[in-house]
Amino acid sequence: MKILTGIGEGLMAAVAIISKGRNKSEPIGEVGALPGVPEKQRGSSSSSKVKTVEKEMLMKKYDRAFAEMVSRHGPHSRADTLEGMKPILYELSPDIKAWTGDVRIRVYLLMQEIAKDLDNPASARASLGLLFLILSKGGNSALEMARPVFNEKILKMYQDPSYENERFLPRLMLLLDGYDSKHIEKLTKEAIHAWGDERFRAAGDFLGLEELEERSLRNRIKGILGGEIAKAGNDKDMTALNRAVELYHAVK
Repeated sequence: MKILTGIGEGLMAAVAIISKGRNKSEPIGEVGALPGVPEKQRGSSSSSKVKTVEKEMLMKKYDRAFAEMVSRHGPHSRADTLEGMKPILYELSPDIKAWTGDVRIRVYLLMQEIAKDLDNPASARASLGLLFLILSKGGNSALEMARPVFNEKILKMYQDPSYENERFLPRLMLLLDGYDSKHIEKLTKEAIHAWGDERFRAAGDFLGLEELEERSLRNRIKGILGGEIAKAGNDKDMTALNRAVELYHAVK
């Protein structure tokens, strides 16, 4: 499978360790080493050694939290451990972006666990928040790994009224779609005309429209939203007008 490209035997070994029950203090993968880089080329300066030690400690901290999460089965208990992993992932965000072998294995395994928790509303919120953190910090490599795992799940959740208050769902759809301009247009029009009040209050501020300029989409979406403002004004549809104006100002 494409998702496993570049992970190879290291991932398979890690999966085997998890399934058999490893020592909780034992990190997954090789800590502090880039795959394929000879030991003598990794640097021997004191600052490099300090960074390696700090990274090793962070990896061990992550592995303990991950092992604790895997060992818990109740939805509320799982949600608590998922929330507890967020600060660790913030610290790991540069490594997630760099997509090293150490982190690649861990992210793959974490995604598998998150996918399980999305099926339960009690743990879905924490899972969605963690997934958003991974994808917003991980760049294209994390997105490519996530798409075959989450595309259908996220779309199904978006269409399910049970998840109407989940603020990250629409934003995750856009991330997984690579912020395709047609999908942004479709989603913003749905937000203006079709979303319930609860969904708009929950997710309206979290669509990431402030990032459109760096994606060269600002002017296009501004134009579309301007047209929606004019249309809602002519139709005297105050709900649509207010929503369109709010989204228009969200595009920086």
